[in-house]
Amino acid sequence: MTHMKTLQSHKKTIASTVGLTGKPRYNPVKAEPHTPPYKIHKYFARRPWNVFNQLVNNFSTQGETILDPFCGGGVTVYEGVKQGRKVIGCDLNPLSIFVVKNMVKRVGDLEVLLNAFDLTEEYLKSLYEGFDFFTQGKENIKIEWSEVAFVVECLYCKKEIILSNENKVKNGVYKCCNAKCESNKSAKGGVEPRLCKRIGTKHLYNIGHNSKGKKVVSIFDKTSENQTKKHLEFLRGEIKRKKIKVPQDKIPLNWDRQFEDQLAKKGILNFQDLFTEQNLLINLLLLNFIQSLKEKIGQSEYELLRIAFSNIVKDNNIMSFTNDTWQSGKPTTWSKHAYWIPSQFCEVNIEDVFRKSKQRVISAINFNREFDFVSKEVNKTKDLEKEGNILLWNKSVVDLDLPNNSVDAIITDPPYGSNVQYLELSHFWYPWNRDLYHVEPDFKLEAVSNRKKNFDGAKSMHDYEENLYKVFKKSYDALKPDRHMVLTFNNKNISAWLALLFSIFRAGFTLEKDGIYFQDGVKNYKQTAHTKYEGSPYGDYIYVFKKTSNKLVTKTYTNQESFWTDLNSLFTTHFQTLDNNRDDLIKKMFLDAIPVIESFSKTFLLKNKHELYATLKKDYFDHLYD
Repeated sequence: MTHMKTLQSHKKTIASTVGLTGKPRYNPVKAEPHTPPYKIHKYFARRPWNVFNQLVNNFSTQGETILDPFCGGGVTVYEGVKQGRKVIGCDLNPLSIFVVKNMVKRVGDLEVLLNAFDLTEEYLKSLYEGFDFFTQGKENIKIEWSEVAFVVECLYCKKEIILSNENKVKNGVYKCCNAKCESNKSAKGGVEPRLCKRIGTKHLYNIGHNSKGKKVVSIFDKTSENQTKKHLEFLRGEIKRKKIKVPQDKIPLNWDRQFEDQLAKKGILNFQDLFTEQNLLINLLLLNFIQSLKEKIGQSEYELLRIAFSNIVKDNNIMSFTNDTWQSGKPTTWSKHAYWIPSQFCEVNIEDVFRKSKQRVISAINFNREFDFVSKEVNKTKDLEKEGNILLWNKSVVDLDLPNNSVDAIITDPPYGSNVQYLELSHFWYPWNRDLYHVEPDFKLEAVSNRKKNFDGAKSMHDYEENLYKVFKKSYDALKPDRHMVLTFNNKNISAWLALLFSIFRAGFTLEKDGIYFQDGVKNYKQTAHTKYEGSPYGDYIYVFKKTSNKLVTKTYTNQESFWTDLNSLFTTHFQTLDNNRDDLIKKMFLDAIPVIESFSKTFLLKNKHELYATLKKDYFDHLYD
């Protein structure tokens, strides 16, 4: 879809929702792909814009104030401000605030920004001069990326094993390069590299397109090896000449993602280890050049340059790989909510990814101009009333000076239990952006749980519930009486569902009558490792809660056993109707279960702690997703 068609579709969707204001309901829509402002930077688990567009229209009117206590990728903030609301967006994650600040920007003189981009591209080109091509026949072909593989030492013969796609026998098994090695004749047909010592990497191929647009793959030969060697010598010289220190930012060993992704065991000790030496040095030189432009251009233009740079480190690290079924066989990265490092990866030409990142920023600026998008940021809640329409708070909403009964609607997308470790994943960008961040992230306050338990700082589902409760209690107090909090959620883990609902009901909210809806996800985005498999949950349940004096307690619970007996009996009854649509079934299950969950939350949990998470089976809902 062209930029103008996207804009027209955007306006049409807004027009179709006008008039729904004040009606506490939601109409599922065809989720549409991100518009240009959402494409300026990677963010995890960002929801569809037109879904939140309708929520803004249904639950607020122009001039009213919306709170998003988990603003993340900025969908509530952007759609709210665009439609004439005042929006307060809070997030512990400095990456979130950095991205949202740039999403809502308008630039008065676009030429200043374009000139700054041109200077940056010229400098980047100079870093590749004479080193970014290979020869086929009489034609020099620009290297768009190189295929590189890790090399390990064979457990059996001590020879090298190149972990290339060609040497892959099956998942987790590779054949030894020594044809006589007994491992190749074993039952497994090779060696498990996780048991082997990593000894380096090896370039395999250079890839580009010739003058006719045909993809060309060239073996990485001695000429290519010498060219790369000279390029590295040049880059090291530039780093030394400009007195740039090559940093080493340690990846904490007590992270959940360390245990999930085995980074240290793979030799990835620092964030900088997630880059080849060539791309690390080019990134450092490029950032140094952009920083030198700071005093020559405006603050807005400088931050937009930095957002373009920040986005490219997503694409030029060793998590980049190719797959014929994704992105038309071009390099892609962050296909999982993980630091997933493929055995064969891509060393991407940074010129190409910077050019694309620049275009994303320019498209976002043009989109905001065409849509007449206007934002004025303020630093204090009291200034929202007269001086501005957006406040971004890079701390917990609990620490915000937010008066009681001052917010007209809460629209948010809270963390999904243990599905995404936002701060750990987003810390990938911290070494590159720390000079732009105003605070360091407070991991203790993050509302997540960890799948791995036995390490220092591990968070349980109880921690997830308690951190959510603090946020929802502050949000409840800030919301005006008889107004709504609307949120999206989905999870295969029953503990995550209950933790969310316990925290909300404990804070004082009540579910609006029939206030659960299922909303499908964007069809074109069902390409990640989490969603591409049949049976994976895709889409969200939208919950509509209300701040009301009616507690709606149907039963007083004095112990958790009776609660679980009631809830399990209710769910088991629904499990007998598995021929129904899964999403409708889950919606009906929770609609019927809400009185039980709310009653338990507002009676037993007011004075007691429960121990349910220790006994609930993680696979309780699994058969619904088969």
